[in-house]
Amino acid sequence: MSAMKSAQQAIDLILHQGLRETKARHSNSNVLKLEKSVSGQQNKQGAIAMYRSKAQMAKSWGTIYTSKEAVYDNYTNSTHWTPNVFNYLTYTDAAKHYVKGTKEQNLSQINTLVVDVDYRDAEERQAKFAEVWDTAMLDVQFLPTLILATTKGYHIYYVFDEPVFVRRHANGKLPAVRAAKAIAKSLKQYYAQKLPAVDVTCNSFGVFRVPRPDNIEYFEPKMTVDFQALMTWSINFANDQHQIKAQTTQRSFKARRTSRQIDQPWFQALINQTDIDQNVGYGRHNTIFTLALACYSSNVSQVQCFDILDEFNSNLNHPLATQHVQKVINDAYSGQFHAASREYVNALLETWVPDADRRVYLQRSQTTWYKYAKPRSERVNSHVHEWQADLMAYFNQRIFRDNNWFTRTSLRHISQELNICLGSLTKALKDLIDQGLVYREKGSGRQATKFATRSSLLQHAMRLQRQQRLNYWITVARLLGPSEELVALQQLSLDDRQDHHHNAQLSLLDTG
Repeated sequence: MSAMKSAQQAIDLILHQGLRETKARHSNSNVLKLEKSVSGQQNKQGAIAMYRSKAQMAKSWGTIYTSKEAVYDNYTNSTHWTPNVFNYLTYTDAAKHYVKGTKEQNLSQINTLVVDVDYRDAEERQAKFAEVWDTAMLDVQFLPTLILATTKGYHIYYVFDEPVFVRRHANGKLPAVRAAKAIAKSLKQYYAQKLPAVDVTCNSFGVFRVPRPDNIEYFEPKMTVDFQALMTWSINFANDQHQIKAQTTQRSFKARRTSRQIDQPWFQALINQTDIDQNVGYGRHNTIFTLALACYSSNVSQVQCFDILDEFNSNLNHPLATQHVQKVINDAYSGQFHAASREYVNALLETWVPDADRRVYLQRSQTTWYKYAKPRSERVNSHVHEWQADLMAYFNQRIFRDNNWFTRTSLRHISQELNICLGSLTKALKDLIDQGLVYREKGSGRQATKFATRSSLLQHAMRLQRQQRLNYWITVARLLGPSEELVALQQLSLDDRQDHHHNAQLSLLDTG
């Protein structure tokens, strides 16, 4: 299929029957086309807006279209459009430049939800495509219908297999819009967890890139999405996020109640000492710094911390200069440290607190010491999940660089490239293979091992001709897991004589 036909097919698929097929006047069609109608929507005519540049779009300077024929005549000269259809649109000026009416209260039907991903430049956008594709599969429960390249990012379209018609209830509310907004919010939050470049504030029913021959990165017309299925995914995702947030809040509340460092006996034991002086390693500076870190970890403001420690310093037999105290507190509140170190606290107690008082402290103390993770750059060892993330990024980069669905390399070469010992590498790789995220095929003879990721396998399948897909999907299903996958994968591969346009969505809940 040519790029021009793909763009027109994408436009037709997105709009459904929201616009007339032909122009009301001055139509170029030689054949009278019967309007495709949906039950309950006879003679319903909607409108969309298209814009010739981003600058014009920002000023709402656009053109209103009410027929697909008019859209086909003008889409190559436009950059943006409103893929969801409105009941009507009007101009605010006599010259018919400025479009009015693109509000959610005026929506006629919701055809698609779009996620906007932006990077610093086109080069980074291109390098991150594999990462975007991985995220766009929504844990392989849904595949996107269309991915368009923007100047510095992507617009990922999830097109509904049937349009969601907007009807206003007697109370004035729009339940379809409310449901779609909730789904859009879940989509953006899901993306934001994996891709920091996601625009979570963009209007869910606003203006996005229009499909054109020069910006389609991926298009699979059979990959439409069932609205109810996506709503179920959204509800489950929102519930999971709510549980995670509740657990985090509960843990934080408990930590504030029971383990604030300024409430612990050692803090009181140190702050009541008056004979702390210069000492090799554990003197006034170290004591004030440790006490300041305890204040910082206990959410004490920096001003209040200075008041506490300035009084402590004044009570010392040999106090520090005030500017030195302020500098130590500034260092403690710089954000480079999390809390007072157990080792330092013990050393200070042994140096300055009398034995009797120290025994009392040990009897009273119910301190729970938390081990705060250092930044990875400061650690000698890494966690397995960090090696796995490195491996996935490594495979995706090589696959993208090789312009293929796989890459060939050896474990020893990976170990040298990523600076991972072979033992850790083998464990991390085995876990990825067990999860179905990576496929490995050992090479014969001197040939290097072949590695592919789940996303590269699926992406490659989208590019194959339909007659090749069936055998390919059978192979993929055997590699990735459960037998029920085979049914879904075969369904996608059926030829055009059978109408599976609305039911070809992959629902691979578990590929591990």
